[in-house]
Amino acid sequence: MHLPTLLLILSLPAVLSQATFQRSAKRGLVFVPNQSFPSDNQIWISSGSDLTWYYNYGADPSPVYSAETQFAFEFVPMLWGLSNDSFVDKVTALIQGGRNVTHVLTFNEPDGSSANGGSDIAPETAATTWIKEVEPLRKLGVKTGAPAVTGSPGGFTWLQEFFANCTSQGTNCTADFMTVHWYGDFQGLASQLGQVSAAFVSFSFSNPSPRPQY
Repeated sequence: MHLPTLLLILSLPAVLSQATFQRSAKRGLVFVPNQSFPSDNQIWISSGSDLTWYYNYGADPSPVYSAETQFAFEFVPMLWGLSNDSFVDKVTALIQGGRNVTHVLTFNEPDGSSANGGSDIAPETAATTWIKEVEPLRKLGVKTGAPAVTGSPGGFTWLQEFFANCTSQGTNCTADFMTVHWYGDFQGLASQLGQVSAAFVSFSFSNPSPRPQY
C-alpha cells in the first residue's frame, strides 16, 4: 500500500473570526446546504474564508458551487456507499468535462449501521466495489482516500479486513491517503492517529503532495 498522509474529519466546532484568513490547501468543508438561509452558503467562498476544497457525500458538485472552478473551490467526489450508479463513470465524466478532479473519498463509515448514518458495507463487498469503481481512477491521476471508518476499534478491524479482501481478490487496493473520523477528546484522537499511522501510513506526513493537501 502507498499511504502518505491523513485526512481528519473531526466533530469539533468550527470557529470563524472576522480576521482575514490565509487560504490553506489543508482546510476543507463537509458541505450540507442550508435550506432555510441559502445566503449562508456563500460564506465558504467569500474573501474571508480560508477553505479551498469541499465534499458533499456525493459524486456531483453542489449546485450552489457548480460554477466555481476547481482552483477557486475544489470539489472532491465521494463514493458514499453502494449505488446503482457508476462512480468511476461519474468522476470520469467530470474530468472529461473539464473539471480537474485530483482526489476522491470513499465509503462513509462502512463499519457503522445505516441507522446511525453509516454506509454499512461488508469489507469483502467494499473491496469488490473499490476494485471496480475506484482503482481505475488512479490511472487518470486521481488520488484515492481509504474508506472513512468510524473511530471505534471495530472500524480499525474493518479496514484491515478490507485491504486483506482486496489482496485475496487479486488487487492491491492502493489508497493514497487515510481518512480518520474521531468523536472524542484530543488524547483519544492522538491515540487513534498513532494506531492508524503505525498500521497503514508508510510515508512522512511532511511529504509534499498536490493541492489539496489533506
